[in-house]
Amino acid sequence: MLTIGTALRPAATRVMLLGSGELGKEVAIECQRLGLEVIAVDRYADAPAMHVAHRSHVINMLDGAALKALIEQERPDFIVPEIEAIATSMLVELEQQGHNVVPCAEATRLTMNREGIRRLAAETLELPTSSYRFADNEQSFCQAVAEIGYPCIVKPVMSSSGKGQSLIREEQQLGAAWITHSLVGALVEAGSLLKGWSNLISRSLC
Repeated sequence: MLTIGTALRPAATRVMLLGSGELGKEVAIECQRLGLEVIAVDRYADAPAMHVAHRSHVINMLDGAALKALIEQERPDFIVPEIEAIATSMLVELEQQGHNVVPCAEATRLTMNREGIRRLAAETLELPTSSYRFADNEQSFCQAVAEIGYPCIVKPVMSSSGKGQSLIREEQQLGAAWITHSLVGALVEAGSLLKGWSNLISRSLC
């Protein structure tokens, strides 16, 4: 049976939220109701979950060293990733060192990256999915769109809250779409969310 220590006391059971948006705020509120000590982390101050957390920190969560230093400083019992912009490779390393990532670090790594989750679903698990293509330069981007057809949706492989998405209806839009996504590459997916639409998802080139 899990014993929950009193918040703000030495034996407290601590939860660290990596990402402190509206969803993180709801998690923080429920953690408070359970008596957990909540530590909210985000890349900007006064994020929603920070308003209801016991304390908060502002760091670049893509900086693996900074993330590790903060986790070692706070020593949370549970680490809960809430956004995509996290150094997931560091989470994997920290989990191997004994830290408890919820869900597991590998699941977090896969779901934070649209390419990873797409390949897991379609190629490893062989689940039914729409057809797709990956592209990491303008030539392969244009070829992918040509193979999938119009209209298609361009999505960065790592983003949050639907940011960075574009709808391509015709060839004349390709140049502008690639400029928008040139730093993050592309995955083209024949979509079924909207009838007759296709999706194009971007891959990081960094």
